[in-house]
Amino acid sequence: QEMGVMDEQRLKEFFTAIGTLAEMALLFYRSSIAAKATPEEAFRITQAFIAAALSGGSKSENKEGA
Repeated sequence: QEMGVMDEQRLKEFFTAIGTLAEMALLFYRSSIAAKATPEEAFRITQAFIAAALSGGSKSENKEGA
């Protein structure tokens, strides 16, 4: 039973983290549009932002030129 309580707490933390990331991504997208990016450009860089956030900041993976 104690394990179930822990799982519920971790699930709540997960959903909080996902919600936070979603809000940050929306702000990033809107800021990109405000900075005169096209919707397609804003979408692509927002995808990159989300991917970087989900990767945990690992610098050794997926190095692409700018």
